[in-house]
Amino acid sequence: MNFHRLVRKIFDTRYKTIETGKGIDWGTSEALAFATLIQDGFHVRLSGQDVERGTFSHRHAHVFHQDHDGYYNPINEAVAPDSPVRKFIASNSHLSEFAVMGFELGYAQTHPNTLTLWEA
Repeated sequence: MNFHRLVRKIFDTRYKTIETGKGIDWGTSEALAFATLIQDGFHVRLSGQDVERGTFSHRHAHVFHQDHDGYYNPINEAVAPDSPVRKFIASNSHLSEFAVMGFELGYAQTHPNTLTLWEA
């Protein structure tokens, strides 16, 4: 797949740090935590402004293709590639805090096996 060279470098570094167990950064540890929850049968939903990329460009939950439309979700692909259900959802939301919080509260109450997070 054709991804931006800087994003590819981030994922190459993540792979190396996981292999060695040294130098694991925040974005990698967050992805490992989410993947562990998914492996244990939970879903993870993350919303907020720019959560797909990560506010400080640390997350990269959606990696957008450079040569065609669409994106790659590394956590879903690593944990549940053949699952018809999206186990990890990162959704950019607008800055209407009360509306987003109300939606996420309702989502959490109707989906008790989902870790529902809102990043402010």
